[in-house]
Amino acid sequence: MKQKRQLLALLLTVIFIITGCADSRNMLETPSASEKQTTDSRLETTTDDSDIPANNTGSECDYNFSLYDDGRTFTKTQISVQSDFEEFLHSLFVDEMTSTNSINVHFIMEHPENYGLEKPEPSWGDLDFTDTSETETEISNLLKELKTFDYDALTYEQQLLYDIMKEYFEDQQGTSDYIYFSSGFSPASGIQVEFPIIFSEYDFIEKSDIDNYLTLLNTCYSYTEAVCRYELDRKDKGYALSDVALSDIIDQCNEFINAEPNCLRPVFENKLKNFSGLSEGEISDYMEQFDKGIEEQLIPSYKLIITTVETIQKDNPSKEGMCNYDDGKDYYEYLVKSKTGSSRSLDELYEMINDSLEKCRKKVTKLIANNASLIEEMDSYEYFTDDPSKMLDSLLVSLKEDFPAAVNENYNINYVPESLESTMTPAYYVIPPIDNSNKNNIYINNWEEYSHMDLFPTIAHEGFPGHMYQHTYYYSQNPHYIRSLFDFTGYDEGWAKYVELCYSYKYSGMDEDLAELFKYNAEFSFGIYCACDIGINYYGWDYQDTYDYLSQYVGDDKTYVDEIYYTMVDEPSVYLAYFIGYLEIDSLKDTAMETLGSAFDIKEFHRFILQIGPCQYDIIEDRMEDWIDRAMNGN
Repeated sequence: MKQKRQLLALLLTVIFIITGCADSRNMLETPSASEKQTTDSRLETTTDDSDIPANNTGSECDYNFSLYDDGRTFTKTQISVQSDFEEFLHSLFVDEMTSTNSINVHFIMEHPENYGLEKPEPSWGDLDFTDTSETETEISNLLKELKTFDYDALTYEQQLLYDIMKEYFEDQQGTSDYIYFSSGFSPASGIQVEFPIIFSEYDFIEKSDIDNYLTLLNTCYSYTEAVCRYELDRKDKGYALSDVALSDIIDQCNEFINAEPNCLRPVFENKLKNFSGLSEGEISDYMEQFDKGIEEQLIPSYKLIITTVETIQKDNPSKEGMCNYDDGKDYYEYLVKSKTGSSRSLDELYEMINDSLEKCRKKVTKLIANNASLIEEMDSYEYFTDDPSKMLDSLLVSLKEDFPAAVNENYNINYVPESLESTMTPAYYVIPPIDNSNKNNIYINNWEEYSHMDLFPTIAHEGFPGHMYQHTYYYSQNPHYIRSLFDFTGYDEGWAKYVELCYSYKYSGMDEDLAELFKYNAEFSFGIYCACDIGINYYGWDYQDTYDYLSQYVGDDKTYVDEIYYTMVDEPSVYLAYFIGYLEIDSLKDTAMETLGSAFDIKEFHRFILQIGPCQYDIIEDRMEDWIDRAMNGN
C-alpha cells in the first residue's frame, strides 16, 4: 500500500522496530572516521590545475561523514559535480518530506527547519490506491537523473549514496502492478496496531505539536475510511487476509474499544502535565478535545475496521500463500529482496536457511551428546536479574569485549499498556529522530502469553548492543539525512538478531556450552519459521504440506502449526528480514575471518558494519573488500 507521491517510505511504518515476532517455544567512543587510510587504486582519479582534498565537497552540507579518507583529490569540475549531487539529494529529501504525511516528518526529525523544510500542516496524507503511474514515472525520472552524475567525480560517501539509491530505484521499477498485495490491516503492523503507537509516541516539542496531535486525532476517521475502501477494493480484486487474521483483527479492535479507561488518555494527560507553560484551563480544554476525538473519531475508526473486516469475512477470497495469486511469485521475490536487503534468489535463500538448520542440528546433537544435563539446565536456567535496566547496565559493560563502546547510554524503559498487550509484539524500540539521538524508548510487553519468553536476549536485541546501540552509533557518524528516507529492515533486524543469537547468551554469564545450546536452539527455531515462509509463499505449500514439514519437529501440535502457517500467509517475509539479515552478517564475518586470518579483529569488523549503516548487503559486501584491503595493510 503506498501513499500518493510517496516514493521512499512505506505507509506509517518508519517509526518503530519490532522484535520477538517469532516465539521460540523452546525459542563516548567515537570511531575515527577521519583517520587517514591507504588509497584504493580503483578509486584514484587524475587531477588538473587546482586539486582540492577529497573531504572538501565545495557544498554547504550539514553532515561530515565518510567511512574513510581515500586520499583522492578532485578538480574544480569534479567539485562542481559533487555540489550538484548534494543539491539533487537535498531536493529529493525536501520533495519527499513535503509530499508525505506530517506524521512521518514529525517522527523523522524534531526540527525540519534545520533541513530547509517548513513544518507541515497536520495530515494523514493524500491516499491514492488506484493511479500509480505518477509514482512509476517519478521513480524512472529519478533513476535517469541519478545516472547523469559522473560516478568517479563523487566522494567515497557520495558513491555509497549513489549505489544505494541506484539499486533501490531499480528495485522499485515495475512495482505498481503489486499495489493490491499489501494489506493495511495486517495483524502485526496494520493501522489498528499503529494508531496507539503513533498517539502514544507523538512528542510535544512545541505547543503547536499539541494542536497538530489533536487535529490528527480528530481527522483519523477519514483516513480510516480511505484504508477501508482500499481493503474492500482488494477483496473485489481477489486479495484478502486469511480468516484467522481477520478474526484476530476484530479481537484487537474490540480490545481497544472496550478498554476502560482508554489506554491513550493517561498518556496524553501526562504529556500535557509535563509540557511547561500550560495553564490548568488550557490543559482542561485540551483534554476535552482529546476525549471528543477518541469518542467521535478513533473509536468509530475501530468500529469501521470491524465492519469492513466482517464484510470481507462473508466472502473471503484469500488464496493463502502469495504464489497462489497471479504475479504472486514475482511480488514475493520483490518483497523478500526489499525486506531482507539480500540479492540472493529465493532458491539460494532457502538453501541458506537449510544449511543453517543442518548446522544447528549438528551443534545441538554434539552439545547434548557431550553433556545430556544441558537440556535440564536449559529448562531451569534463570537469568541473574529480571530488571531490564540492570540487564542493560550489564550489557553495556560486556559489549566492550566485541564491539566499540556505546556512544549513547540514554534510554527509557516503558511498558505496553495492559489494554494493548494482546495486540503488540513482545518488545519494540522506537527509532529516534535524526536530530535527537538521546530519545531512545524501549517498550516491553508483559502479556501473559509472552511470560515464557526470556527477557535478557530480548533486551539485548532492543537495547545494547542491538537496535538502540546500532542506531545511536550510526547517528554519531553524522550520516547524510537522505538515508533516513530508506527502509532497510534486513539490516536493522539482521543486526539485532545477530546480536541476540551470537552475543546475548554469551553476555548473560551462563556456562559456555549452555549459551551455545540456547543460541543454536533459537537459531533453529527461527530457521524453521523462515523455511515455512518461503515454502508457503514461493513453493506453494498448503496447510498439509506445512503440517507434514513441521510435524517432524513439533509432533502433532496443531496449535503450533496453525500459528506458523497463518502468520506466514498474512505476514510474508517478516521473519525473513530478521533471519536472512542475520545470516548475511554472519556470512560477511566468515568471509572476513577467512580472508584476514590472524589479522581479523571482531571489534573492527563490527565497527565497519556499524559505520556503513543500513543498506543492501551486496553494497556492504563490496565495501568490505576495501575494508579488508586496509586491514591487511595494517590500516
